Amino acid sequence: MKLRSLDRFHSLAVTFMVTGVIYIVWLSTVLEDTVSVVFYILEALIILLAFLFIHNHWDRRYTLKGGPYSMRAIVDVYITTKNEDIEVLEETVKSATEIYYYNKRVYILDDGDREEVQQLAQKYDCRYIVRPDRTKKRYKAANLNYAFSKTHGNFILTIDADTVIKPTILDDLLGHFKDPKVGLVSSRQRFEVDKDDFNNDNVFYEYMQTGKNWDGAAISCGSGVIYRRKALNDIGGFQEWNLVEDLYTSYRLNTAGYKNVYANQSYTLGDAPTDLGVIYKQRGNWAFDTLRMWIWKAPLLNKKLTWSQRFHYFEIGYIYFVSGVVIPSIYLLNIYSMLFADPIVEVGIWYLVYKIPSFVVLLWLYNSLGQGASSSRMWAALFPVYFWAFARALMYRKPEYKPTLKKVRRKYNIAIILPQFLFIIAGVASIVFHIINYGETILLGVNLFWFIVMVYWLYPVFDYTFGPEKSVHSRSLQTSKI
Repeated sequence: MKLRSLDRFHSLAVTFMVTGVIYIVWLSTVLEDTVSVVFYILEALIILLAFLFIHNHWDRRYTLKGGPYSMRAIVDVYITTKNEDIEVLEETVKSATEIYYYNKRVYILDDGDREEVQQLAQKYDCRYIVRPDRTKKRYKAANLNYAFSKTHGNFILTIDADTVIKPTILDDLLGHFKDPKVGLVSSRQRFEVDKDDFNNDNVFYEYMQTGKNWDGAAISCGSGVIYRRKALNDIGGFQEWNLVEDLYTSYRLNTAGYKNVYANQSYTLGDAPTDLGVIYKQRGNWAFDTLRMWIWKAPLLNKKLTWSQRFHYFEIGYIYFVSGVVIPSIYLLNIYSMLFADPIVEVGIWYLVYKIPSFVVLLWLYNSLGQGASSSRMWAALFPVYFWAFARALMYRKPEYKPTLKKVRRKYNIAIILPQFLFIIAGVASIVFHIINYGETILLGVNLFWFIVMVYWLYPVFDYTFGPEKSVHSRSLQTSKI
């Protein structure tokens, strides 16, 4: 189903494009020194991201069921595991064996080589696979590829060890593969967390993935994804160049001429981290993989992709770059401006007149798409994670992969929010310093605006550290309708 109606997204997008262009054009007319030029570049980079988002996701394709498919097709179900809790893994294995599709084979790919996992496989009549090179190639893609070489199904369904799966997934989604150019079908991820938790990420699943789906460039989300074996054969299996296999495998399938489909419906129910340290690790891995591909594979220059697909792959890396590099640079520039009474732009009051309308509309746009969740603000709040991911990605070398253990009790680790805390302290100190030394100036009003913005964007990490612990609900499919 295609969606092109002028809904709230479109109307807010048009409003932002008008106010954003007015602001950035005006700003170009008041540049006087190096500081103002740097500030202009940073502001232009942020506005470019918003324009890229609007362009890529203006048209969206909502795909659900794919219709019937031949029951003669064999589906290999891969459950990857290393050291997850055995009770959590058993829920996953049980749900996989209860998938309605008859012609399936369930495999447990155990990188932990645990006897209790082997017993679990026997209990549920699953095949058990342990690869011999697990200590040399310590990443998930190598685990998948070993199983890939030992199995022969026409299609492969991948499931994370902490995810229960809906029994109709194959009946509902295999039909998409009637199109021989479809390489994978990804489904929406759902987590048993509160509605306003950022892990729900409505912006990504409802808008970004459906926009990518319009152009056949949907991203594999790792779990609840079905792959065509022939397509994987054509690109040499699950991709091991990145830390995690899903994004780069999606990219390589598109490069090989295959379409990636996204079903905007939940077929999985998984755990999401509530401890900020675990969130850092998980989001840092995603950012590293994305930025590594963005920097070293240069998707904008990939002539085997359509221009629309190039823009999609460029956007996902660019988001992390803006969050990790551009936004904190603006914070620093405003602190510098306060300490040295060096206006970024000389006409301070007019700056607010032109800036505030476009900024308010942009916030309104992202908050509307996020349905009240803090996902868009977390992009800015996690800037230390994304900055470090960018720095590591520049080094090219791939570090060792370690699975994210999500069922970890929340720790009150103040040290990990030290960068955000220091920015707040530096902001307050620069304001006080400016008032003492220069008095109440127009410059103070401009920088107060940015200080309020900074606090607003950084607040989610303080909430995760000091606020009430986020709820984590049962993963039972009987109590959660997906």
